[in-house]
Amino acid sequence: MPNALSIRPGYWRVTTPDGRVLGNIEAVGADGVPEYRANRFRPAVLEYAPLGSFSDLAVAIDAFRN
Repeated sequence: MPNALSIRPGYWRVTTPDGRVLGNIEAVGADGVPEYRANRFRPAVLEYAPLGSFSDLAVAIDAFRN
């Protein structure tokens, strides 16, 4: 199961249980509607690739399982 560590309000770093960085999640919702954008880290090219937008933080974290 991926772990999410809050870096600052509305921003989480997602890691494996052993600490390897998988990516990040950013809260971007507006008008009281939650939205979380997940981005997977691609170490081979040192950049992030979008995983998608989610209405639930737990679902966004779970997206890093694959």
